[in-house]
Amino acid sequence: MNGSSHPGRRTPRAATRPATLAALREKSRDPEGAALLRPGADSRAQHGGSAMITAPSSLAGAPTRAYRALVNAARALGYGFLLLGWRLIGPFVHVVTWLRRPRDSADPGSHGLAVAPTWLPATPIQPSQTIPAHPADRFADRLGLAEVECVEVEPAFNERLYATVFALVQLGPRSKLLDLRPATTIKLNLFEGLAAAWKAPPGTVPRLGILLDYDGWAVFRHAAARSLKPIIDRGVEVELFYAQQIQSVPLWFAHGHAYYEQIPAVLEWLRTQWRATAVWPAVLSTTSMLVHACAPTEDVPDLLLELAAIALSLGSMEAAEHAVGHARAALSWIGDKPCAARCRALRSLATATLAKGETEAGLALLESAITTAALIRDPIEEASALQQIGCHAVSGQHFARAEDRFRQAMDVLSNAGSPHLRATLHHDLAAVLHAQGKNDEEAEDHAIAALDLQGDKGSPVAHADRALLSRIHARRLSRRG
Repeated sequence: MNGSSHPGRRTPRAATRPATLAALREKSRDPEGAALLRPGADSRAQHGGSAMITAPSSLAGAPTRAYRALVNAARALGYGFLLLGWRLIGPFVHVVTWLRRPRDSADPGSHGLAVAPTWLPATPIQPSQTIPAHPADRFADRLGLAEVECVEVEPAFNERLYATVFALVQLGPRSKLLDLRPATTIKLNLFEGLAAAWKAPPGTVPRLGILLDYDGWAVFRHAAARSLKPIIDRGVEVELFYAQQIQSVPLWFAHGHAYYEQIPAVLEWLRTQWRATAVWPAVLSTTSMLVHACAPTEDVPDLLLELAAIALSLGSMEAAEHAVGHARAALSWIGDKPCAARCRALRSLATATLAKGETEAGLALLESAITTAALIRDPIEEASALQQIGCHAVSGQHFARAEDRFRQAMDVLSNAGSPHLRATLHHDLAAVLHAQGKNDEEAEDHAIAALDLQGDKGSPVAHADRALLSRIHARRLSRRG
């Protein structure tokens, strides 16, 4: 696997080859355009057994005429051994004919159908096994390289279709990008099978890129690299990409350089689109590795804290352990000098520690964050830490203690920025007053203030403010009655 980081290098732009699968389907003689490899009894009759990619009729003419002449001669002379001899040398004649075919076009589909080189195995493929491909302009046109063919699979991709894909990615003479992102299931045996099936002569496929969704890349990158080593040993440059690297794929095909600076996009995907499965520890650990190895030094702490928040959102004890590790790593990058970043890291570590049930240690970390924020005179960080302590008190139904912390935070924040934090404190204070059954008028004022500070009145947070305000109104009316 090859890859190095060269920030600042511009990506070349050019036209792109159409998707191989789509091109083959369009040029197929199958009337429904569904089969890439011609299956069934007709194929077995034509080829003596297994079906293979159909050759153009212009290539089959000479062997067929020679075959008929020999058959007629054999029948006339009665030499049965002559027929046997032709059956033995017939495949060689096919190979010679294929090698001597006209090469007036660089497009492998320019004669109507893609030709199956002799090193491709003849594999029986049933009609239900044909691979539907995405339209070429979905992704291949954005690739920006004329010398690359893109093979895209669809969600139904499975082991029965491996042989077809293995054949397609070996058709030359161009580099290939195998896009596995749409596949519902990817298994390690895909890469093992590809390596075992690779028979393309050196130079046929100079580079092979494999594109996966991020979680698939995180899980398979090392094992796939080991499995694909036989292909690399045959002189093919191989690289596995994750989806967020899509903009740097053309640069690798053009110059052999792979880039891994797309970490903010990865974190955005993890936060907003990822559906964690049993492999989530590998996904988070791989992301942490990318942050440490590839992110700019000044960005590493904040990226690690974002990763800690993603881990905490999974809601398990093991995930909380991961969050603790990421927060501690962020603190290590920041150092001991008092600063706002250190306050944020302390609060993140405290949240993860509390999630593990270590109350005393978690609250001590929050007090340390308050002290640090006061030292650097950062009211937002100080108020944030006070608010977190108040929320922990609420979780234990210590409402009076929580009220005290929320009021301290309001006093510290005063007229400082962060409308969102002020809205949160107003809401929290209204909630604890309502929970204690006192000061309904003040609780209503805080709930109204929280709603007024919401920029998006249709957001879930604004809805929660309105719901709280309705409960406060209802109790005030019931008391008047």
